[in-house]
Amino acid sequence: MKIGIISDSHDHHKNVLKATDVFNQHKVEYVFHAGDIVSPFTAKTFAAINNAKFIAVFGNCDGERLLLSAAIKEFGGEVFDDCYMGKIDGKRIFMTHRPSVINEVAGSGNFDIVIHGHTHKPEMKMTAATMVINPGESTDWLTGQSHIVVVDLDGMRAQEIEL
Repeated sequence: MKIGIISDSHDHHKNVLKATDVFNQHKVEYVFHAGDIVSPFTAKTFAAINNAKFIAVFGNCDGERLLLSAAIKEFGGEVFDDCYMGKIDGKRIFMTHRPSVINEVAGSGNFDIVIHGHTHKPEMKMTAATMVINPGESTDWLTGQSHIVVVDLDGMRAQEIEL
């Protein structure tokens, strides 16, 4: 099973459309958004991902949470206030926007994949048995680069993809 990971889209509609195309090409079954979608009209774009469940957490720039939450729920997605903890295809996943707890959570051994955003800088690393992923920004406004990540859960292989 493949999952898609995106963060910090900040209403960059063009890149969100590119990301949804890539996720469809890879036939991901879940998309995890690590925060800072920003507005409901951008959130609605994720409904174009075929046969994939959308799971997001709020970021520090997600101001209109009520409307954003309604837009995501409208197409069957879920959004969580601070963090998401769940199990997908036998893999324990933790996701939050801000990286302040990442080292502690990854070091706990309670999760197979830990996802975060906020820094706009991509990072993929293994700590003990935990894969830590920050896909970086899906905009290109801060770093000049836009990325998403696709993870094959069967072999725990992560692929960073530039938009």
